[in-house]
Formats: sequence, structure tokens, C-alpha cells
Amino acid sequence: MKFLLLTQYYLPESGSASIKMSELAEYLTNKGHHVSVITGFPNYPHGKIYDGYKMKLYYKEKINGVNVIRVPLYITDKRYSFKFRMINHTSFMITSIYGSLIAGKHDLVYYYSPPLFLGLSAWLIGRIYRVPVVGEFNDLWPQAPIQMGIIKNNMIKKIAFKFERFVYHKTDFLFFYSETHRSAVISEGIKERKTEIHPLWISTDEFKPVSKELVNNLRRSFGWENKFIVMYAGYIGKAQGLDILIGVAKRLRNEKKILFILVGDGPEKENLLKKTQELNLENVKFIPFQTKEKIPIFLSAADVLFASLKPAPHRLGTIPAKVLAYMSMGKPLLCVAQGETANLIKKSGSGIDINEEDENKLSEAILKIYKDKELAAKMGVNGRKYATEYFDKEKVLSKIERRLIEIAKGN
Repeated sequence: MKFLLLTQYYLPESGSASIKMSELAEYLTNKGHHVSVITGFPNYPHGKIYDGYKMKLYYKEKINGVNVIRVPLYITDKRYSFKFRMINHTSFMITSIYGSLIAGKHDLVYYYSPPLFLGLSAWLIGRIYRVPVVGEFNDLWPQAPIQMGIIKNNMIKKIAFKFERFVYHKTDFLFFYSETHRSAVISEGIKERKTEIHPLWISTDEFKPVSKELVNNLRRSFGWENKFIVMYAGYIGKAQGLDILIGVAKRLRNEKKILFILVGDGPEKENLLKKTQELNLENVKFIPFQTKEKIPIFLSAADVLFASLKPAPHRLGTIPAKVLAYMSMGKPLLCVAQGETANLIKKSGSGIDINEEDENKLSEAILKIYKDKELAAKMGVNGRKYATEYFDKEKVLSKIERRLIEIAKGN
């Protein structure tokens, strides 16, 4: 089969959208399908085009066997500006159309949202070639920017909701990983038979406990011997709400064996560093961004893994990809989250979820796992077992592949 994938984000960008779409494209390619990816020139998250790339009318390359066609788009470093972000998204919506025409006819068009604008591009290409269109929705738009206060004008809100309904109606099949998101779309009048749940996935072969030798070497190199490590690894932004971890570190500063490690980069890192210095916290350490190959070693060196999502209505259906990676590592989890993330932690028995930003409760949860090694080990085993059973990459992607073949054949 020939599959055309539309995504604004793709390798070598390191965001979750890029990783997810690249893994899907590579899986389908390895199964013998012809896959073409239409994407932009890499610039996420800093809004600067990557070294080795130069903006052109289009650029063809192969990445891990996948045919990639890059088209120009408006690049901005003002990611939190509604105006500039809309220009960024709409520019790619337009150029992705001619990129798709360059790719030629395929048996099925598949697009990743956000941005929702790609729904219009995919629909037009689907009409031109008379092939089915599938959309993968990892977030609901415009609900998220409206609830965040980014979109305030009532006229713009009305236009945004009309566009959203247009995209849902024109897309043949809507894929969600979140039942919360799926239910919200159905409540807007979209036929349930058009919607499907396909869970997130994680490579349980890549994200698994590493040898004690590698762990001991890493701990020794950073001076973490005989320490109880509470670790966060990933993007450091506002939505992650990591300021609570600094507050907890202040509360537990007298527990000399407990050490807080933040691995990664992002716009909030400087603020957290400054706060740590102002409070003179010696129990908080920052580690730069690490490659995907090194991350399992760092996660294995931790005693408990931490994730957080700032409470907000539009995040109730969100499950951070790092939570699945944490579970797959066989380590106990500590989460500050609500909705589907909280439900997953409870259902899997993989850790403790604090459903509110409460430093006292989070401190108590850390001490509980710190003092109860048997409980910590049980949580880790539960998480690894649940991840391999429900989120294993091979299992999830094989089901998606079968479904896409069915859709392309008109079943």
C-alpha cells in the first residue's frame, strides 16, 4: 500500500509529534509499504532552522528508509504568540498541499493534529485523488487555546469552532488515544462510527531497565552513590509545572539522601535554575538534554520517576508520552495530574498520583516510596507489565497498520 503522511513536525526534531510520526512511518516502511511524509524544514522548538538545512521550494530526502518531502513554512520563535503561531500553521497548511501533489497519488492520506489546519490540506488531497483520509488527534483545538486564554475574541472563537467541525466532518476516520477527547468530539455531533481509539505506544525493547554496571557507572560519574534519586526527564515548559518539584525539594532539604534530578531543556529551565539558586538548594541538580539512546540509562539510575501536568480542563484527556516511557522502565511513578493520566496510574498500580498541586502531599508520597522498598519494587513491576501488555509499539502499530489497509481498501 502507499500511504501519504502529513505532519508539521518530523525528524530530526525531537518533539513527541515528530517521534510518533517517524515511528509510524518507519514501521509501515519496514512492513513493505511505500510511505511519503510531507513536512516542514526542521525548526522546532526554538524557531530556528536546523544546521544542514536551507529553505527551498521543496527538498527530498530519505530518513531511515522513509521518503521525506520538505516544504517551506513561516518560521517564528514566538511560539506563545497566537498571531505568529497561526501564521506558522497556515503557511504549512498551504505548502503541504503542493508538497502532497509532488508526492503523487497514494492509497490513503494520514495527518497529525495539532495543527488542525492539516485537516483542510488532507481533505483537499483526498478529494483530488479520491482516496480516504484519516486524522490522528492528540489534542483538541480550539478548546485548548481558548481555555488557556490565548483566543479571547468571540468572533475568532466562532470561526475556530466552525472550522473544527468542518474538519471532523470531512475526515473519513478520526483516531484518538484519549477516550476523553473522543467523547468530546462525539458530543459535538460527529458520528461515533467515524471515531476510533488507538492507544499511545512505547518501544518496550528500547525503554527497559539497563545493566547494574551502566547504572553504577552513571551514578558514580555524577556523584550519586548512596542517593535516592527523584528524576524528571523531558521538556521543561510551563505546562509541566515543575516548580512544584523545587518547592518539595525545599521541604525535604534535610533528607540528605534524597536528590532531585531534572534532565532536559526548555523555556522554563532558567526560571527553575534561578529559583533553586535563590533558595540555595543543594539537593536539586540539572542535567542537559540527553539523546534517546542515553535516556534509558538515566531513567534506570533513578529510584522514582516524576511527571506533572498543570491542572486545566483541556489537559484532562492528555497522557504525556514520558509516562509510558517511565512505566516501561519498571520504576515507580510519582505524578501530579488529573483525568486520564491519573486514571492510568491508578489502574496500572504503577505509582502514586497527586491530583492537585500540593507540595505537602507530594512530599509525603516521596517519603512513602523512599521508606518502603517493597512497595516501590511492586509499583515498578506493575508499570512494566502494563506497558508491555497495552502500549508495546509492535502491538499497537500492527493494529494501526491493519486498520489503515482496511480503510484504504474501502472496508
